Amino acid sequence: MLWNQNIDPTKDLSQKPFILWRPFIATWQWLVPPTVAHRDRQSPLARWIAAFVIVSICTTLLILGVVYARPMKTAFKNMRAEGKVKEARQMAENGQVVNAVMKAQEAYSIAPESEDAIRLNFEYFTLMKRDTAEYFHKKLKDMGALTAADDQLYVRCLMNLGKVKDASKALEQLMRVEQPTESLMKLAEEVWGQREQNKPLLAILRTYTKDHPDDKDSALRFAKVQLASGNPTEVGQGMETLWKLASQDDVLGLQTLEYINSLSSLTPEDTERLIARLKSHPKGDDRHYVTALKREVQLNPGRKKEIVMSGVMKYRDKKRDQLLPFIRWLVEEKEFTQILAMLPEDEAKAHQGLLENYLNALTMLQRFDDLERLVNDPKVTEIIDATTLAMYRAHLAFILNKPSEELRTKLIAAKDAAQFNGRYSTLLQIAKYGEDRGHFDIAEDAYRQAIKAARRASASPKTEREAYTGLLKSCLANQNTEALIQAAQEAANRWPDDSNFNETFLYVSLLAGRNIELSLRNAANLLKTQPTDNQRKLTVALARWRMQDIQQAVENLQYIDLNPLTEGQRAVFAAIANSSGFHDDAMGVIKKINPKATMLPEERRCYERVAQAK
Repeated sequence: MLWNQNIDPTKDLSQKPFILWRPFIATWQWLVPPTVAHRDRQSPLARWIAAFVIVSICTTLLILGVVYARPMKTAFKNMRAEGKVKEARQMAENGQVVNAVMKAQEAYSIAPESEDAIRLNFEYFTLMKRDTAEYFHKKLKDMGALTAADDQLYVRCLMNLGKVKDASKALEQLMRVEQPTESLMKLAEEVWGQREQNKPLLAILRTYTKDHPDDKDSALRFAKVQLASGNPTEVGQGMETLWKLASQDDVLGLQTLEYINSLSSLTPEDTERLIARLKSHPKGDDRHYVTALKREVQLNPGRKKEIVMSGVMKYRDKKRDQLLPFIRWLVEEKEFTQILAMLPEDEAKAHQGLLENYLNALTMLQRFDDLERLVNDPKVTEIIDATTLAMYRAHLAFILNKPSEELRTKLIAAKDAAQFNGRYSTLLQIAKYGEDRGHFDIAEDAYRQAIKAARRASASPKTEREAYTGLLKSCLANQNTEALIQAAQEAANRWPDDSNFNETFLYVSLLAGRNIELSLRNAANLLKTQPTDNQRKLTVALARWRMQDIQQAVENLQYIDLNPLTEGQRAVFAAIANSSGFHDDAMGVIKKINPKATMLPEERRCYERVAQAK
């Protein structure tokens, strides 16, 4: 009876646990008594088993901790390193190259065995042309983590380090085991691209195409390399292969035709053959037919009118997207009257591409009343985006000789619309448009916005470089030294190997009297690479002059050709020469400078100082 009675008076016997849980609860209470009464009734066997279970669990946890502590720690470090790698790549996409490199090194310091961190540092040090890249490549190789992309990057690393023979050997080994791809072919052209060095590439591709006759893509690559070799025999064989591939009615045949069309020099026979094939290829579309017409006009310029009319007859019943390539070609050929004749206004107003070309035709034919009517038409507003429409209105204000303030207002409106929509290409056009018409402040702001929009869109670095080049010119035209220093510094940090950006930054910094000693060292290093460069000589002379080292400044002024220098730089030359005692020579330079020439304020002060010292 004592064993059957309830020893816990607080327990409600009517509320029993779920039936599947009862065996586990009974076992747990048998090993770990919930109350003192339960503990008093616990048998010695249960106590021994409970002790054994506890000791076993603790021992197992201890062993697992010893065995898996290092892998867990490594996994945690790798996780942190992967986060740093993602941040570094994002910074690089946004143009923060220096910060990206530092973040990559931080990732490697956190997890020296992280594959992602090692690979990222390998990429960055290869781009920076540092021999440390070889160390990271060796680490990837020891880890067995090398990929085909890593092997290609290693070849580029060796090229950057000046180890051309090692790069050629590594590339040859790589091409023997890897299938030729576009990226591999581009790398091979960089290593073996010169006419006297492309024999290994030709030999490897010839062997590969012979062993793989069904690989038409590789045959096309081989033909391209043959044409680039400059060897008449290879060129002839390459053209024969190209025409053989172009005769096929598949997509590769059309791609081959497009490549043949991109060749700068074709014989009249090849051109006629290309024209006929572009018109008849079953995979071709209107773009290829128009390309054939373009080639036909180039081959027979005397038959231009006849060729244009044949195109008009073919496309007179076409609509919208089918008609657009032909209309664009008519714009290129300046056949604006034909555009208005075959394209009704209502049809143009129903398609954005056609409408833009229609407006261009009206502009070139100086039908400004029709142009203004269409630009203000509500239907046109619905078809053309706000940015393009604002640009047309600004151009209309210019060609109608509207007041300058109205043109400025419409240019700013176009810039703001392009900025809102992130149209970096349109911002570049607006900046150049403003530059050409003397609105350099609008151009400067447009260039800055274009740089930001290009970074957000991860656009090509070429676009960003073009924007920075224009920004430097606009800052100079605005005579804004502070903005020019900032822009030149950003550009130099973005492209550290670009000597033009570096030279501009050093010159303007010295002109403003900033970081003189550091700028002198960097300018002297640039001058060592090109001792005859006139601007670099002037920059070093300016640095010496700032440091009151007149003798060294005069030595650097010797044998400078003033013709390549700007008028502001000539004024600086004259100021240095005048302060060194060569007053007559300085005055000879000053007299040839236009007093109204665009100069930075510091250059203007140099000019006035010499001009007033008569």
